[in-house]
Amino acid sequence: MALLGAVAALSLTVLFPVRRCTASGETRYTADQFAGAMGINEEKMNLFTADKAELARKAHAVLPWAHIVKISRRLPGVLHLTVEERVPAFAQKQDKLWWLLTRDGRLLGAAPEMPEGLMPITGAPLQNPVAGQRAKWRNAFTAPKDIAALLECLRESSLWPDITALRIATAAVPDVVYQDRIRIRFGTASPSVQASQEGVLNDKLRIAEAAIAEKNEENPLWRGILDLSIYGKAYFTADWS
Repeated sequence: MALLGAVAALSLTVLFPVRRCTASGETRYTADQFAGAMGINEEKMNLFTADKAELARKAHAVLPWAHIVKISRRLPGVLHLTVEERVPAFAQKQDKLWWLLTRDGRLLGAAPEMPEGLMPITGAPLQNPVAGQRAKWRNAFTAPKDIAALLECLRESSLWPDITALRIATAAVPDVVYQDRIRIRFGTASPSVQASQEGVLNDKLRIAEAAIAEKNEENPLWRGILDLSIYGKAYFTADWS
């Protein structure tokens, strides 16, 4: 028993050190870059006691485009990463650069030009943007989870194909821009409404669909703000810039 205990202790300390990592899947990074980000080259790391969640967190912080799906152990001393490439969904211009964001609000980095196919974010500026971190906006209560909740509802709405931008304002839920001419302001749910955020957003989107359809019949070129801040109501204000 003592011998078995000693062998077990050695296997968790001296034996089976992590010597390198390998990677497969869609990624722009090399295995050496992953090893450097996770500290494999600098730290004495055991193959079986290495904290896989912590290693993934370290890699994500340094290599923002990578999403590590799985870390597996391979004898005698290899950590193998299964990787997916993160996909940008939004872009926001700040200081002459376009910051790219994923659908869940992670900052991927900055580019000199806005890539095609991304939805622009306007309004409040980003607060100290750093690649690999979640986006935050100055003087706004919007969080990435609020954007994600709004997108889930918008994708089920008939308005979705014509949504051309998100606008971060002071409310938690971002405004959205329809056909580059109608800014839809959701505001917040009424305190008397006992429903989930998604339920309130879906209700407001149904009201917006009906209101915009009616306004388009009157004037398909109309520009302005559709205010849905008061639950169950829709108010139009013309001429916004």
